Amino acid sequence: MRGEVLKPDDSDGTGLILGDDGNRYHFTTARVHKSATLAAGTAVDFIALGDEARDIYVLATQAITPPDGIRPRHEVPLAPAGRDSLFTYFLRALSKNYFNFNGRARRAEYWGFVLFQIITLLLLLIPDSIVTALAYGTTDPDRIEFIPIFTVLFYLYSIIPGIAIAVRRLHDRDLTGWLYLLNITPYIGGLILFIFMCLDSRRETNKHGPSPKYGGNAQVDTFA
Repeated sequence: MRGEVLKPDDSDGTGLILGDDGNRYHFTTARVHKSATLAAGTAVDFIALGDEARDIYVLATQAITPPDGIRPRHEVPLAPAGRDSLFTYFLRALSKNYFNFNGRARRAEYWGFVLFQIITLLLLLIPDSIVTALAYGTTDPDRIEFIPIFTVLFYLYSIIPGIAIAVRRLHDRDLTGWLYLLNITPYIGGLILFIFMCLDSRRETNKHGPSPKYGGNAQVDTFA
């Protein structure tokens, strides 16, 4: 998405960008390409995540006027959007994007969530084992029944964000989120969804927003 800097990131708080959609997005210099300082009025391209602007690139030509007054004609090219860590994607899915079924999610965002969801469930087996042992007063597996309190609670908590991020992953392929209902089709439905989740982001902007991987100005090569 393109926009214009309303307020730079300074000691008075985070900066503000007015997007082409009419909404305002907060940003910090750390989210700007090469940590460039943005002045008010600077034209930028960025990825919108909620009310936050990320992967910000300057659109205006950054040039220094030579002594003879002749301006250089080169412009700073736009680079593909960067990405956060897989764990950051996981935490954001469980918090800020918990009920977010709008927009697009890149492949790394989806699989980062799945990876740490599995890791968390495995780690929660430890406190569940402790609770089970305390409840029965023994660790003899023949005399107790496992009590998966924490694993069940976390699994239930992660159902909604899991569906939401899968829907945004489908949006990233320019597909309808209703395709998630393929899960109710035995065998073949889950396999089809798995393939969709493994496909790369589509480069072009679609009705769900710009590509979270390639940015809003990526050019499509039909024969790539």
